[in-house]
Amino acid sequence: MTGLDVDAVMRGLKGFQQDAVEHVIDRFYGSGRADGSGRFLVADETGLGKSVIARGIIARAIQELNAVDAVKRIDIVYICSNADLANQNLQRLNVTGDKHLAMATRLTLLARESRKLAAPDDASRKKVNLVSFTPGTSFKEGGWRSGNGDERALLCVLAEDALGVDEDAPTRWLFQGAVQSGRNFAWRVQRTRDRLGEDGADPEIAGRYQQAIVKCGLWTRFLELREEVRVLGERPTRGRLWHDVMELVAKLRRHLARAGVDALQPDLIILDEFQRFRPLLDPTTEGGELAHDLFNAEGAKVLLLSATPFKPYTTQAEVGEDHHTDFLKLIEFLTDEDGVRVRSVKDALDAHRLAMITGGDAAASARRVREVLLPYLSRSERPPLARNQDMVVDRPLDGGVPTAAEISDWSALHRLGAHLGARVDLEQWKSIPYFASFMDTYKSGSSVRGALERDDVAVRELLAATRGLTREEVSAREELDLGNGLLRALAADTIARGWWKLLWMPPSMPYFRPGPVFSSVGDVTKHVVFSAWNGVPTAVAGLLSHEAARHAYAGSNLSTDSTSTRLTWAMSEAGRPSQMNSLALFWPHPALAESWDPLRAARETGGLVDAEAFTASAASDDDAAEPSHAFFATPGAVPAGVNALSILRVLDARSGRFADYVRAAVEAMDQDASAHPDLARFGAHAPGSIVYRALRGAASADATEAGVWHAAWVLSLGLRSLFARPDTAALLDTVGDPGAHYWSAVLDYCADGNLQAVIDEYVHQLRSDLGGGLLDDDGLWKVATSAASAVRTNAATLRGHEATAERAQIPFPTRFAVRYGGTGTDADEKVAARQSEVRAAFNSPFAPFVLASTSIGQEGIDFHWWSHAVVHWNLPSNPVDFEQREGRVHRFMGHAVRKNVAAAHWDDVLSSSEGAWDAAFAAALATPETKRLGQFAPWWVYEGDARIHRRIASFTLSRDHEKYERLLDALTLYRLTLGQPRQEDMLRLMQQGGVDRGLTVGALDLRPPGRE
Repeated sequence: MTGLDVDAVMRGLKGFQQDAVEHVIDRFYGSGRADGSGRFLVADETGLGKSVIARGIIARAIQELNAVDAVKRIDIVYICSNADLANQNLQRLNVTGDKHLAMATRLTLLARESRKLAAPDDASRKKVNLVSFTPGTSFKEGGWRSGNGDERALLCVLAEDALGVDEDAPTRWLFQGAVQSGRNFAWRVQRTRDRLGEDGADPEIAGRYQQAIVKCGLWTRFLELREEVRVLGERPTRGRLWHDVMELVAKLRRHLARAGVDALQPDLIILDEFQRFRPLLDPTTEGGELAHDLFNAEGAKVLLLSATPFKPYTTQAEVGEDHHTDFLKLIEFLTDEDGVRVRSVKDALDAHRLAMITGGDAAASARRVREVLLPYLSRSERPPLARNQDMVVDRPLDGGVPTAAEISDWSALHRLGAHLGARVDLEQWKSIPYFASFMDTYKSGSSVRGALERDDVAVRELLAATRGLTREEVSAREELDLGNGLLRALAADTIARGWWKLLWMPPSMPYFRPGPVFSSVGDVTKHVVFSAWNGVPTAVAGLLSHEAARHAYAGSNLSTDSTSTRLTWAMSEAGRPSQMNSLALFWPHPALAESWDPLRAARETGGLVDAEAFTASAASDDDAAEPSHAFFATPGAVPAGVNALSILRVLDARSGRFADYVRAAVEAMDQDASAHPDLARFGAHAPGSIVYRALRGAASADATEAGVWHAAWVLSLGLRSLFARPDTAALLDTVGDPGAHYWSAVLDYCADGNLQAVIDEYVHQLRSDLGGGLLDDDGLWKVATSAASAVRTNAATLRGHEATAERAQIPFPTRFAVRYGGTGTDADEKVAARQSEVRAAFNSPFAPFVLASTSIGQEGIDFHWWSHAVVHWNLPSNPVDFEQREGRVHRFMGHAVRKNVAAAHWDDVLSSSEGAWDAAFAAALATPETKRLGQFAPWWVYEGDARIHRRIASFTLSRDHEKYERLLDALTLYRLTLGQPRQEDMLRLMQQGGVDRGLTVGALDLRPPGRE
C-alpha cells in the first residue's frame, strides 16, 4: 500500500464533491457495478472543482483496488486537452505523493519510460502509477506527420537495434526530419540511448512494434527507403522521396503508439475537458480506435470530466452536428453502446419536452430524466445568491464611436484586401487595433508578405495608406493613440486609473491603511480578455504593456540599463560587501519579524494601522552607521540549525559575491547589538520579514524553524528579483521620493502596498492548492518555490510590424499585460511551458494584471486567484461559451469571494488569534447566509459588493447589443432543453408559454444522491 490517506483526501472535499465521489465509486466498484458500464461523466458546472472530485475518485479507487488480489499494480491514465491543464491538475490528482510519470505527453515515447511502471519487488505494496498524455500528440490524426525530434530519435534507435547496427547514417537521414543539423539529431539519438540505459527500450513494446510493422509490410518499406536514401547520400528535403519518408514516419509513429497502448494496464482512465477531443469517443476514426483500445482494456474504468461534454446549445444558424445528436452519441458511449438504455434516455427526454411545451407534469418528467441519466452522469450547479441574482454582473466596456482616422484605416484595409484577394474582415478591424501591424497570422498578412517579396508596387502603396506603428516610436516609449475604441476603454479602466503604479494587487484584507500609491487606484481586480481573433491578444498585451512602461519611466531619471539604484552585490575597493542594506531587505529575521507584526498590531488597535505611525513608535537611537549593521547584530537573525553553509547550500551558491554577502551577514551577527531609526521599518516592511511571518503562520507543528527560514529565504530572494528589475527601479523613482536610497524606497513601497497582507493572502491560496492544511517543511518549500517562480516570470517579447514595405519588426516587451497561448506558429512544447509560467504569474498578486487570449483550449484553466473580471472582446456564438469563459474566474475561493468574506468578517479576524484568512472563512462558515446557500458558500458564492464582472466590449450602436440580449435570454433557459432537438424552437414555445428567466419548474436535477 502507498502512503495514501484516503480519509484525509476525502476531508479535503466539500459535501457535494464527496457525494459525487461516492456515487462514481458505487457505479464502478459497488452495488451499482452490476448494471453499470464502467463509464461515468461528472459534468459539474464550470469552476466547481471537477479535478478535486477526480482526486477523491482516484483515492477511493486505489482503496478499492488494493483489496483485489488480481491487481498487482494500479495504473491511472490522465488525458487532457493541453499540457498546461495537465501541469495545473496533476499535482491535485497525485494522492500518493509519488512522482507521476509524465510520458512527455506522447504515447509514442512510452517505450522510453514504461519500465518505471513495473510493480516493485515488495509484494506487500501495490505500486500506483499516474501517467499523463495529451490527445493532440498521442491520438491526433493528420497534422505534422513526422512528430517531434524525440519521437524520431526513438524510432531511429529501434530501427538501428533491429538492424543490428549502430550510428547507421541512412537510418538517421530517414528520421532526421526537420532537425537541420545531423549533429544535433545524432545528439538526440545518443540522449535517447543514454536515457534507455543498458537494458534498452521496453522489450514488450519494442517487440510488439517490430512484429506489427513486419506483418503489415512497413519494415520492408523502411528498408526500401533506407536504400534510396543511402544512394542519395544525404537527408531528403524535398520531392517524392521526402514525402514518402514522411508518410513512413507517420505510419511508424502510429504503430509505436499502438504498441504503447497495448503495454499499459489501465485501471482508471480520466478524460479531462474531453469535449476538446470528442472524436476519441468514435471508434471508427483512427485516433478513436487507438483510444478505444485503451478504454476497453480489461477492468478499466473511464471517468469523463467536463462542464460542457456535449454541444450544449445549438442555434438553427449553426451547421454541423446538433446538440441532440451529440448528446445521444455521448449517452451511447457512457452506456457502452447499450441500445435499450439509450432508448430509455431518449424516451424520457421526449416525454419531458412534451410536458414542458404543453404544460404537462414537468416535475414528474424531470424526475424520470434524472432516473435514467444518473447511472451515467451527474451535475452540480451553484445556487443563486437570491432569486434572479447570482455572482455575475454586467460591467460594459464601451468603445464609443470609431474615430475618423480609424474609419479611414478600415477603408484602406478594405482596398488592400480586395487587391490581394485576401479579404480583411470588418470584425478584424473592429477587434484588432493597428491591424496592419498585427496581421501576420492571417491570410491577408501572408498575402502581403508574398506581394512585397514580388515587389508589388500597388501593395506597397496600399499598405502605406493603412494605420501602422513604427519601431522608433515604440522603442522610445512615445505616447501612442491606442488605435481602437475598445482598447482605449480598457486602458481607461486600468492604466488611467493608476494600475501602472502597481507591482502587486491590493490585498483583499489590508492591515495597514493604504499609502498614497495604492489608495489612488481604488478597487482592483485582474482582467482576462477573451477574443475570437488570434491577433487581439498580441495587440492588447503589447500596447497596454507599452503604456504602463511609458508611465513608469515618465517621471524617472533612470535609463533602462541604469544600475545606480538597483539591488546589486557591489563590492568596495577593499573587496568587502558595500550594499549590506540590500541584503537586509531580503533576509528573514525571525526576531524582528516577530516584534513588528502588522496583523498583531491591527488586532491590538482594533482596526487598520497607520504604517508610518507604527514604526515611528520605535526608539530613534542612531548608534549604527547603517541600518544593516543594527539589523544583523540584533539577536535572533537566524534560528538554530541555520548557518552560512546551509544558507548557501539551499541555493547552490557557495562562491561569488552573493556568497561573500551571506558570510559577511553571518559574521555581523557576532557584533554587539546596536540601534538605528530604520530598524523597525526593516522589521515591519522588509520583504524578508514579511515572507517569514507569512510562512511561519502557515507552518504546522511538524515544521522546523530551519525549514521555515529556508523557505522564507527562497521566497524573499524571489521578491528581490522583482525589485532588482530596471522597470521596478524606474517605477519607484517615479512614484516615490527621488532622493531616497533605493532600499528605503523599497520599504516605503512595501508599506504603501500592504505587502504583508498580500503575501498572507497569496500563501493562503497556495496552501489551499495543497489541501488547505498547515504545512510541514516540504509543504513550505513547495509554496515558497512556487511563489518565487511566479514572481520571477520573465517578460515575453511580442512582435508587430511596421506598415511599410520593409515590414520591420516592432518588439513589445510585455509584463503589465501578457498573451496566454501561442500564435499558431509556435512549437507545442515551448508554448506549453510559457503558458504554465504565465498562468502561475497571473494567479499570483504580481504582474501581469491583464491576460489576453483566444477562447480556444482554455477550458479547465484557473485564472481566478486574483481576477473576477472577464472581458468578452468578441461575443461568443453560443451562450454556454459565456459560462466557459467566465468559469475561468468564477471558481473556488476566487478573488470576488475573498473580497466579500474579508469585508464581512474583518471584525472576526481582529478578535481571533488564528491566521487572518483561516479566521475569516471560519466565521463565514458559521453565518446564516452560508447555511442558506448550502455547501457552495462561502467557497464559491458569498454575499457582498464584489461580483464576477462580465465585461461586454462593444461600440456605440453596434449590433452586438441586440445579439447579447438574445444570448442572455438563451443563457438562462438553455438548461431546460438538455438533450432536446430544435432547442431554439423549444425555447421560443416555452417563452410564449410564460417561462421566464426566474422559472425553475421542469429544470433537471442531476445532482448525485447524498451519502448515507
